[in-house]
Amino acid sequence: MGARLRKLGKSGNYFAVFYDGSRDPKETSIALKTKRKNQAMAKFVKLAKEVEAGGFDPWDPEDLKPSRLTLAEAMEAFLTEKKDRRPKTLYAYRLALSGLLKKEHTPPALMVAHLRQEHVRSYIEAPKRNGSAKDTTEVTVATKRHRYRHLSVFVRWAMEKGYLRRNPIEGIAMPRLGKRVPEFLTPTELERILTAIDAYVDLKQPGGHIRDGEVLWLKDFILVAVGTGMRLSEVCSLRWSDVDFESGFVTVRNREDFRTKSGHERRIPLVGDAFAVLKRRHTERTDDLDGPALTYGDGRPVRPEYASKRFKKFARLAKVPERIKFHSLRHTCASWLTMKGVSPAIIQQILGHADISTTMIYSHLAPDVMKKAMESAFAPQE
Repeated sequence: MGARLRKLGKSGNYFAVFYDGSRDPKETSIALKTKRKNQAMAKFVKLAKEVEAGGFDPWDPEDLKPSRLTLAEAMEAFLTEKKDRRPKTLYAYRLALSGLLKKEHTPPALMVAHLRQEHVRSYIEAPKRNGSAKDTTEVTVATKRHRYRHLSVFVRWAMEKGYLRRNPIEGIAMPRLGKRVPEFLTPTELERILTAIDAYVDLKQPGGHIRDGEVLWLKDFILVAVGTGMRLSEVCSLRWSDVDFESGFVTVRNREDFRTKSGHERRIPLVGDAFAVLKRRHTERTDDLDGPALTYGDGRPVRPEYASKRFKKFARLAKVPERIKFHSLRHTCASWLTMKGVSPAIIQQILGHADISTTMIYSHLAPDVMKKAMESAFAPQE
C-alpha cells in the first residue's frame, strides 16, 4: 500500500491519498482540513503511521466518521473535564489511562476512535513490571478490576462525546473477585496496637515525653476511626465545626477541598472513646479557630497517606494479621456493631454506604441475631 500528500489546485486544501491495488476502489483520499503545507505534512505523517500500525483503515466508512483526536489527546481532555473530582479518584484515572497508552498495549499516535477490545484487554490483563520487561509479577484480581472500572468511565465519556462509536470494553467481563470477608480487629488485637504505640514512645524517649508530631496522635486517630466508622480521609478532614458535643454527633461534610466517597453528608453518633478523645482535644485547644479536630501534637494537619503508613508499622509490631490496614478500622466498627445485633440499615447510615448490599457483607457475623429473629417470628404462640 502506498500513501502520498496531495494539494487540490482550486481550493488549496491538502488530502492524504492512499493506494492499494487489492482494494476496491484502489485509491481513497482523506481531507486534512488545512491549506498550510507544514500542518498538512504533520497530519499526513501521523495518519500514515496509524494506517501502517493497523489502527486505522482509510477505506472503512466507519473509521472516517469519528473525531480525529488521538487517544492521548482524548485522555487529557477527559482528565481536564474531571479535574473537580477527589484527588485520589483523579490519580486513579490518570494511572489507568497512562497504563493503556504504553506501546505494548496501543500503537503510537492511535486515534481514540480506533481504540479496540484487544487494546483494552491487553492492558487489563498485563502483569506488573519489576524494573524490566522480563521481570514481571502477575497482578491481583483487585488491580484488574480497578483498571476495568476506570477505563469504563473514560470509554463512557468518550462515547457520550462522540469520540468513540464502538465500545471497546463491551464483551470484556469485569474480572470476578472471590468472596472475601473484610478483615477486622478483635478488641484484644486493637489493644495490642495501642500498646505497641505506647511501648514505642517509652523506648524512644524514656519517661514517655515526646516531641510535637510524634506517634501518640495516632492513638487518637485509631480510636475515633473505630468509634465512628469514618474513612481515614474523613478523619483527617474532620473540623471542630463538624463536632457537636451537646447533641453527641459528628457530621461528615463536603467542602471545597474534600468530598465524601458517595458525595453525601451524614451524621454519626459520638460516644465512648471517640467522644472522650475529641472532648480532650477540644479542651486542650489553644485557639478558637475552626481547624482540623485531629492533628499532630503541634496542631499541624496529618496527611492520610502518612497516617496509613504509620498505622501499618504498629499493626506489624502488634503482630496482627498482615491484611489489616487503617481502613480495617472501619470494618472493625461495622463488624462489632453487627455482632451486637445492630440493624444493617442503621450500620448503612453510620458508614454512609450508598447501597445496603455493601453493608450486608457483615451479616454473616450475626448468626445468633438471625436465629433469635426467626424464633421471635415463628415461635409457637402461647
